[in-house]
Amino acid sequence: MTTPSATPRVRRLPERAVLVELPASADAVEADPTALPGVAPAAAWRRWGWAVAFVPTVALLVYQRLATGRGWSVPDAVVVVGTIGLLVTALLALVRYLDDRVAAGLARGRDALLAAPVRTTGTLSLAAPDDRAPGDAAPGDGADAHEVHGNLVVSTPSGTTTRPLRVAVPSGVARPRPGDPVAVWHAAEDDDASGVVLVRYHRDWADDLLAALRGGDAGPVHDPEPQEADGPDVREGRPPGAE
Repeated sequence: MTTPSATPRVRRLPERAVLVELPASADAVEADPTALPGVAPAAAWRRWGWAVAFVPTVALLVYQRLATGRGWSVPDAVVVVGTIGLLVTALLALVRYLDDRVAAGLARGRDALLAAPVRTTGTLSLAAPDDRAPGDAAPGDGADAHEVHGNLVVSTPSGTTTRPLRVAVPSGVARPRPGDPVAVWHAAEDDDASGVVLVRYHRDWADDLLAALRGGDAGPVHDPEPQEADGPDVREGRPPGAE
């Protein structure tokens, strides 16, 4: 695993472009992807808010036109509300347009990833235990479902980049720890991993990789529970905490 540079480039890309899987076994982490996790749809107001604003705005404009043609007086409030409605409709229509462009880009990226996947290794940059919000579970094996936010640091031949990451951890599944390695898949044509990427994490797989790095004198990538350098887990090549 390539050591990330001290100042990785931060990609301002949609968080939805980083797809996360938590396989049931460590062996499944490195299996070639044949399907990708679904992407959460955009909020309903982002998709249909323009229509909600458009209907009453059209009604006000029609009333204003009829009233003018028949010589009725049109209250100033009707003109103001109609103008505001047009502006809100245009703004929400722009939001829908941009969301549709993002969705189309994600679809193309997913197709490219499945057509020619390339695997590399990344590192999770998450909040340290002392930085947890009140009520958050410890970064170990919590019993409750939890959502983890952070960054994914990926090293590719074209450089090191950082992507925003969100991991929904189900109940009973080991939560990722700061500095844990992950398997990252990106499309062959996406040599800087700036498009859609698939991230897989499993606690046993991460522990095995960290133990292999320590055994190969690569130094610990992270050590949330410090132990002596000559302890039995390191010396015998077992994952930390193995019995």
